[in-house]
Amino acid sequence: MELDKRWIALAVFVLLVAFAMGVKYADFKNDRQVEEDALLQASGQTDKAESNELQSKIIQVYVTGAVKKPGVYRLQEGDRVYQAVEMAEALAEADLKHLEMARPLVDGETIPVHTQGEIPEPPVNASVGGSYTSGASNQNSAMVNINTASAQELADKLDGIGPALGQRIVDYRTSNGPFKDIEEIKNVSGIGDKRFEAIKDKISVR
Repeated sequence: MELDKRWIALAVFVLLVAFAMGVKYADFKNDRQVEEDALLQASGQTDKAESNELQSKIIQVYVTGAVKKPGVYRLQEGDRVYQAVEMAEALAEADLKHLEMARPLVDGETIPVHTQGEIPEPPVNASVGGSYTSGASNQNSAMVNINTASAQELADKLDGIGPALGQRIVDYRTSNGPFKDIEEIKNVSGIGDKRFEAIKDKISVR
């Protein structure tokens, strides 16, 4: 009889231990579930934030003119003009030397690709409602850059500079490198002090 009581007591003890372990396991499982839910929520918020950040870095530019595929192109913030032109596929007759191919793109701007011999106008930047001149002032945008202007542009925009003299200016910078300052243009044959005085306020080197 006493032996039966011992077995009963042992059975009750085992049941109590099992119950206690079951309660602890349930608490552990609940805590683990809460942690997993929190991690999933945090991960979802991170993914959403990264997606929003990536979306905010997308810009759109319009490429038109002498290209096979004119239209609006989506690029990443920080991409360069040449990348947009490559996407639009410039035609063989496109004159790319007037484009600032290495400058960063501006969201909403228009990139006109002109044909050779066509006098380009400054591209329109929709975000500022004016011409994009790489930080130059409006006054500078109206000036003739003697380091980039074609012979015909020099002749058309500068008083006293004809096509032949314009070509000599182009030939000089091709042989000697870009003009370091505007006074260096006096080294070109045919441009003396008098002619320089007439054009000095209309030319720049950048």
